[in-house]
Amino acid sequence: MQKKKTTTSTTSEYESIVDHYILGFDLERASLNEMTSDNIEFLRKKWSYWFDTLDVNHDGKITKADVDYTLNQFPIVEGLSKIEGKLADDQIEKWWNTYILKGKHEVSKEGFLDDFEKGYTESKSNFIAIIKSLCEDMTNIIDADKTKMISLDNYVKAFKTVGLDNDKLLQKAFAHYKPSHGMISIQEYIDDWVVLL
Repeated sequence: MQKKKTTTSTTSEYESIVDHYILGFDLERASLNEMTSDNIEFLRKKWSYWFDTLDVNHDGKITKADVDYTLNQFPIVEGLSKIEGKLADDQIEKWWNTYILKGKHEVSKEGFLDDFEKGYTESKSNFIAIIKSLCEDMTNIIDADKTKMISLDNYVKAFKTVGLDNDKLLQKAFAHYKPSHGMISIQEYIDDWVVLL
């Protein structure tokens, strides 16, 4: 059984995560060269925010429990039928196993950061290709209506799937994209995440 944090603690956590993502996007948009520099500490800090988002139950490690939470939430949040939910579950589980757990039962924060650092330092181009693939596969799941666009609704639902359910903060983060007609393109979303990670 997963422990839930208090509302105040959770809200503060959400604010911190959203603020860090917005700051990260601003820094990267301002200077792509600086963002991709060899400043490993800066990169590890960014990757730690990604870990915190994926550690859905906030127990300091990523396990099957985090995967199961997203598997349970996605069909509910998206309002999918049982058949659609099963197809989405297969994609979601494959994503977690391919990019995050990588055959392990548990991933600690330090192990996650070390794995990202190793991949980055061994081959930046290969690392970027993997992150791009990770983001493309993630957005194929998020774009449940297959419009190649992400609406505020898609965005909020995606984060609710990993337990981030503060609508006001998610709206703030989405507005940062300056969406045209209330939508952002999947490609813009992917490009930002590739740069962020």
